[in-house]
Amino acid sequence: MIQMANISKPFARLVINFKNNPFLRARLKLTVYYTIGVFIILLVYSLAVYGLFSKNISSNLEYEGSDQEENANVELQIIDKAQDQLQTILFTVDGLVIILIIIFSYYLSGKTLKPIEISYKRQKKFVADTAHELRTPLAVMKTGAEATLSGNGNKDEYKKLTQDSLEEINILSSMVDDLLFLAHSDDLKKVEFSKFDLGKLAHKQIELMNPYAGKKNVTLRDNIQGEFQIDGNKIYLKRLLVNLIKNAIDYNKPQGEVVVSLQKKKQQIELKIADTGIGISKNDLEHIFDRFYKADQARVRQSSGAGLGLSIIQEIVALHNGKIDIKSELDKGTEIIVNLPLKLI
Repeated sequence: MIQMANISKPFARLVINFKNNPFLRARLKLTVYYTIGVFIILLVYSLAVYGLFSKNISSNLEYEGSDQEENANVELQIIDKAQDQLQTILFTVDGLVIILIIIFSYYLSGKTLKPIEISYKRQKKFVADTAHELRTPLAVMKTGAEATLSGNGNKDEYKKLTQDSLEEINILSSMVDDLLFLAHSDDLKKVEFSKFDLGKLAHKQIELMNPYAGKKNVTLRDNIQGEFQIDGNKIYLKRLLVNLIKNAIDYNKPQGEVVVSLQKKKQQIELKIADTGIGISKNDLEHIFDRFYKADQARVRQSSGAGLGLSIIQEIVALHNGKIDIKSELDKGTEIIVNLPLKLI
């Protein structure tokens, strides 16, 4: 009884996995379809070979039997034996081919479905993460609305509840904009490009972000000299600069520093944003571009974002055929390097 129970457990897990895993069912179905298709082709081929072989031998027997009738019985026995051997060979070969086809079909169907499975899991995780991120702002707004409707508060309390709700609405609005941007990322290739001075754009964004840096007690330094003409989308590159500079400020330390610099390297422009902030661990660096991913709790506490900023930056860099690299060390700071071609090919 114990042995039967030990055998039934893996079988039960297999059945449950089969029921709950649509990709496993699809993989097995594809394997069956491929095998049936190849089996039909093999069957037709084998019947054709056997038929042509038998017809050819029979015609030779008739031709030779007219001269040597005394050997007809012997030749007939030889033909029957040859046909039997051919049948055995065809059945054996076809059987081996079917076994190989089943193995290869199962393997290839798995390879075929893998990208779809990965995309499905990412989409599922994306929906779950979105729901999780929406839960907190909605809870704050609901609490504020209920407290306001109760009528038990004073003017200052109502003002505070309204301010909290407004902050959460701004967060939700920003999140919706980011989600729409990512949702339409496949259409970004249709975006128009023009030639402009990236250095001038960076100067302007640094100037606009200086008051924000002052509130965070962070020094924002402009280390850009000269012109940096580039072919690109000005709106998206502006968003890239704002997101990177804001991140460097948000994840910095009191009395910290953020340095923004540009330089030309061959046919590329290198944008570098270095900060003296809290840094990112090696484990988190591997997932830093994942949507809704937030690193350690220290970074979460210092940011009100939903974890979509770097995903958007990565999309913008890819749009411009560029590359992005992040170097970071805990408690020492982070350096983000973006290389953009001067001219799109």
